[in-house]
Amino acid sequence: MDTIHLIGDSHPVRIDTIMWLEGEANYTRVHYQKGTFTLVTQPLHWFEQHLNFIRVHRSAIVNPIYVREFKQKRGRSGWVRMIDDTVVPVSRDRLENTAIQLTLIGNQKPPFDDK
Repeated sequence: MDTIHLIGDSHPVRIDTIMWLEGEANYTRVHYQKGTFTLVTQPLHWFEQHLNFIRVHRSAIVNPIYVREFKQKRGRSGWVRMIDDTVVPVSRDRLENTAIQLTLIGNQKPPFDDK
């Protein structure tokens, strides 16, 4: 699947143009690589089931091909930096899974920061 149909958009969207997704109740803000975004009436959970992205927070899913950096501080908190320098928080309960998935993809080595 190279494209996805977003409710309210008349044309299919190429999946590789989506950088990350931000949940807002039953809506999702789709952030694109060109710096724009759209708000669609599909919940974040729907995207989690249909895209091979990484759920990093209850309100965020990232496309791993656009992750530049992943940091975590000894199991307390973490974040991913996207290629456009957007910082997306990683929740405590998703730190380990995020590190594993990024390592499996080959994007990042899971670093630990003692600070």
